[in-house]
Amino acid sequence: MIVVGQSADSKFQPYKPCPCDSGKNFKFCCYPKAIEAKNSKSQKERYEEYSDGRINYEIHKLWEETDFKTCFGFDKEKCKKEIKSAHSIQNNRILNRISVDNHVYRFSNKATKRDIGVELKKVSKNKASTFFGFCDFHDTELFKPIELREYNEEPLQNFLFAFRALCLESHKKARELEVRKNIFRKRPELMIDRASVFQYQVSCLDIEDYAESRELFKQDYFNNDFSKIRTFYRKLDFEIEFATSSAFAIQHDIYGNEIQDIYSLKEDISTIYVNVYPVDGGTNILLSYRTDQDFKFEGYFKQLETLTDQKLMQHLNRLIIQYTENIFFSPNFIENLTERERESLTDTIQSSINLTKRLDLILDDNYFNFNLFNKST
Repeated sequence: MIVVGQSADSKFQPYKPCPCDSGKNFKFCCYPKAIEAKNSKSQKERYEEYSDGRINYEIHKLWEETDFKTCFGFDKEKCKKEIKSAHSIQNNRILNRISVDNHVYRFSNKATKRDIGVELKKVSKNKASTFFGFCDFHDTELFKPIELREYNEEPLQNFLFAFRALCLESHKKARELEVRKNIFRKRPELMIDRASVFQYQVSCLDIEDYAESRELFKQDYFNNDFSKIRTFYRKLDFEIEFATSSAFAIQHDIYGNEIQDIYSLKEDISTIYVNVYPVDGGTNILLSYRTDQDFKFEGYFKQLETLTDQKLMQHLNRLIIQYTENIFFSPNFIENLTERERESLTDTIQSSINLTKRLDLILDDNYFNFNLFNKST
């Protein structure tokens, strides 16, 4: 999700490389363009004249233009065939279970002049949760222990579920950074806007953090050591109507105590890996982290162990919507929501980046007014 905010350091240093990737220092590259664009009335008027439809089109176009193909597989010498559109959530075993007529719902960004919100869109399950992150060989061979076998708490399975979530987010973060660079190229005045610079700086740090995490996973893989992933596992006795796989940094534990300042440009930010999905007659809940982050997450995971199923579901209902958009819903679930519940679902996920929206929802008693874990009828 987009992080909104800024800090006192949210500006480009004049003698550091320009974010446009020219190789020149910012002062001698885009800084003069930024000043000129900021003072240009015609530039401002041009964007103010855009309709909401044009703005929405431009935002989606920016995102589509950043897609790229890579393989996050560990042993590159084994890469074979083309980079494929790989599923971050298993198609046949999971998405097929929640789909209706081979379709599921997902969140999609919807931009207007006022803000960037979300809406629910129905998509083919074959296109849901896909990204160009693995070659055909690695997508097939690397994940066989979780694709072909039922989950049975094997360390290797925990490792692979966490790694695939990490790769999805790594790919997404790389695209987000490119989007920000392209926006700077189109609107250079934003290079001296503190909020825009802060978001760019956060994206750069995200890229570094995820690259470091992938390197640690790679070392563990070649050492055949899968014990460094600690996983909390709980199985519910009914099937949910959604599935999610994601990696993200959480700020608070169950009781509201701060684990880390996820908006800091100076603190090392650590990630947890979340996979929640239905199986035959039940639901698997997996939350994981690397054990070198015990000092941050050990207490939080002990808290998870003490929760009843009901309390755990309440916690995840908030955690998932607050931190990820890589979630897919059964049409049965979405279409059976009341209009107010559906509005709460989309507005609540938007409120994670819009404090005004959050306050409005709270005042209207419609903040998290839905239950992802409603039992199927």
